[in-house]
Amino acid sequence: MSDLTEEQRYVQLQALPINDLQTLLTFAGQSRTGKRQELIDRCHALVKTSMIIREKCEELHNKRFGQGEKQTIPYPRDSTNTARNTHLHLHANQQTNIDIRFTPFTFNEDICVISPPHAIASSKQAVNGTQSLANFYFLLTAQQASDVATSTFFNTDQSKVEYRKQILLRFTTIGGDSTFNCTNTPDKLPPNLHVIVNSRAVLLPQPKPTAKPNSDVIRPGRPVDITEYCRLCPLISNLVEISWFTQDVSNPTPTYVAAVFLTERKTVPQLLARLSRPSAIRSSIETQRTVTQILAASQTSQGTDNDLEVASTSLRLPLDCPAMRIRMRMPGRAVTCKHVHCFDLEGYLRMNEKKPTWLCPVCNKQALYTDLFVDQFFIDIIGKCSSDVKAIEYEPNGQWKAVGEEKLSRRAQRERDAYKAAQAANNTNGKAVPDIDHSGDDDSNDERSISKSNERPNTQDEIPIIELDDD
Repeated sequence: MSDLTEEQRYVQLQALPINDLQTLLTFAGQSRTGKRQELIDRCHALVKTSMIIREKCEELHNKRFGQGEKQTIPYPRDSTNTARNTHLHLHANQQTNIDIRFTPFTFNEDICVISPPHAIASSKQAVNGTQSLANFYFLLTAQQASDVATSTFFNTDQSKVEYRKQILLRFTTIGGDSTFNCTNTPDKLPPNLHVIVNSRAVLLPQPKPTAKPNSDVIRPGRPVDITEYCRLCPLISNLVEISWFTQDVSNPTPTYVAAVFLTERKTVPQLLARLSRPSAIRSSIETQRTVTQILAASQTSQGTDNDLEVASTSLRLPLDCPAMRIRMRMPGRAVTCKHVHCFDLEGYLRMNEKKPTWLCPVCNKQALYTDLFVDQFFIDIIGKCSSDVKAIEYEPNGQWKAVGEEKLSRRAQRERDAYKAAQAANNTNGKAVPDIDHSGDDDSNDERSISKSNERPNTQDEIPIIELDDD
């Protein structure tokens, strides 16, 4: 690229026709309306601040006046490696690409990489910490723009139009324990993050609650959906502006990595269909063997593992989901769980679709989607039991019996009995109590009367008697 002065660049802009000026403004994501001089001034302000705009301006000028054609920035010659070449053109001033593979997102399946991961270092030192500002462009191919634009559907739960093909912006960190060639890297959003795509503020995940005053706003590590903010046109680039800062100056600020992916949204029925495959279903015999081992361990001196929910003679297995409080329709659990109690997989997926924590509702340990399986034993039990059966009691001999009403604890039983007694007493208030025949207890009544008379003080002995003489 030739080293031109500001005056020479202004002359270049004056030589361009209105169509080229509008193309340049469209490339920069700016308004293309106005008179010719207004367009020139607007383009000149952009050329002075952005090297990418200067390259695009020289490209238009060279193509218009035949001074040698240069490679088009958003249309690389090598169509087999479009995403990477486009990224190299648009990130000329930034660090090279980093080979990082993000952890697969359960509800989105990656289709391709639009903007490969690249490091964004801190750019400005503030008084109270480090403030970072970064921006980059990415461009969709004609096929990508068409796939996203034609994947709309109306979400009845949210009452809005959504996309099945989504464009996700993902962040993570490098340095420290991480390496430049790592796999399954979790998402990690910068503190106090603000993202603007094409001059529109992006809705970010809700921040984590904290009780510390004036602390950094930390958001959970999740991909950021920027589909509705993007221009779904192969001729117009998309500008992503990122800013964040941290007030914690005691620790060094990590280097964050940003990437843009084209993904396909997966629904809960689609994920359940994968779990319903024969390879993801555990047989009843295997579950019965596990229950027998747990019961056998509870009868030995070593069977005191707190992670095993055991009983001395039988194992109580509820048929209601502990999270949804309803009858399980597709019972299952994770291979990492030590218990045999199940939860409803459909309800579990719907909870994690809204708030992905992936914690087992029984043991509160990590239960990822890739570790889930369907338990055929519970499917058979639920199919045999009526709707009023809440649980089963599994015996060591392999037999089980249905349990209807939940057993009450001793304290709850006493409270219920006391409540019934109080109700009975209230019902007898104001009513005549029938006489009770004590004819068979005459001797006992006589004894009680004698004992009471003996306890009664003798008033005659206590009062002094004075005899008066006749004299």
